[in-house]
Amino acid sequence: MNPWTEGDDVKVITKDREVLDVVEKYPDTQLVFEQYDDQAGECICCNALFRIIEEVAERSSLDLKGFLEDINKAVSG
Repeated sequence: MNPWTEGDDVKVITKDREVLDVVEKYPDTQLVFEQYDDQAGECICCNALFRIIEEVAERSSLDLKGFLEDINKAVSG
């Protein structure tokens, strides 16, 4: 599956995308990752840049579905 699902102005970030890749391509998502820092117990953009989103959610007991929804809201503006 293509983690950068794009077409007809639709962009969807999937759970298998690395945090660094997402933040590089969509800088507005950094705010979302920062909002989850307290829940994660660490600075995601400092300590988990090379992890995929699913791994970040699993290690930090985050709700993957909600996490992805928030990331994708930031991507779609």
